[in-house]
Amino acid sequence: MTNPFEYRVVVEWSAEDQAFVARVPALAGCAAHGRTPERATREVIVAASVMLDSMKAHGLPLPAKDLTPRHSGQLRLRLPRSLHERLSRLAALDGVSLNQELVALLAAGANASGRDSSPGLRPVRGPRARRRPVRTSAPPT
Repeated sequence: MTNPFEYRVVVEWSAEDQAFVARVPALAGCAAHGRTPERATREVIVAASVMLDSMKAHGLPLPAKDLTPRHSGQLRLRLPRSLHERLSRLAALDGVSLNQELVALLAAGANASGRDSSPGLRPVRGPRARRRPVRTSAPPT
């Protein structure tokens, strides 16, 4: 069984490279590209492992491990009923689940904040083009 990688990996989209770039902040210059965030992450872990092995072989001190605790990906949230209803309607209009709608809205907000966010947070929306206008009155007879 292999040991889990114990350093933080940051993945960002590079418009210049037209690829995802993963880096290990604890290891200066350690970066790798990939077509997907997952591929970039796998590649940077390989590169970082080689760097760490080389540092060990040459008797150099290893950087401090900076992996943060893993999050479950689940969150319980209390919100007003009116907001719950509005969000449910948005999800229905987008043709996605309420969970997907909330993830998309949170990701868009996190990306818009300009703060360093997790890799790959991009809103994924349903097929809005298929929306039908809501009829507010009876059809003409």
